Amino acid sequence: MASDRGPEDGKGPPGTGADADAPSSAGPTTPEAATAALRAQAEEWREKALRARADYDNLQRRTAREAQVERERQKARVLEGFLPLAELAHMAARQAEAHPGPLSEGIVMLAREFDRLLEREGVTRIGQLGETADPQRHEVLATEAAKDVAPGKVSRVIQPGYLLGDKVLRYAKVAVAPPA
Repeated sequence: MASDRGPEDGKGPPGTGADADAPSSAGPTTPEAATAALRAQAEEWREKALRARADYDNLQRRTAREAQVERERQKARVLEGFLPLAELAHMAARQAEAHPGPLSEGIVMLAREFDRLLEREGVTRIGQLGETADPQRHEVLATEAAKDVAPGKVSRVIQPGYLLGDKVLRYAKVAVAPPA
C-alpha cells in the first residue's frame, strides 16, 4: 500500500524526507532577511491586536450605551404605571380635604408621597393653564374660550401629562382657546 510508505518516498509531511535539508525558496535566505520578515510579521500582529482592542473598546461602549437606554426605558415603563396611582391619590386627597374625617390627613400625605417619588425620579407634570399648546407635549381634545386666556393657549387641563427628562411619559389632554 502506498499509504504505508514513510517519508523516504518524498511524499510525506513537509520537512521530512529528502527535501528536509534543502533551503526553502519561500523563506528568507539571510539572517537579516529573516529578522526583517519576523519584524514585519510582529508589526502585522501588533496592528491586529490594536484593531482587536479598539473593536473590544467600541463593543464595551456600545453595550454600556444600550444598557443605559434599556434601564431608562424600564424606568419609564415603571413610572408610567405609577401615574394612574398618583392621580387616584390626588383625587382622593381632594375629596378628603373637602370632607375632613379620620383618614383625610393620611390620604393627603399619600398624595404628597407620590409627588415626592415622581419628583425624585425626575418626572415633571405638564399641562398648565395659559401654556402654549405644543403638539409634542399636549393632546388637544377641544377648543373652548376662557377668561384671560389668549388664543392658542391651554384654557383647561382635562388630564395632566408627564415628562421624564425630555421624554413624554403621557401627553397632557387639554382644551385650547380658539383663535380670535
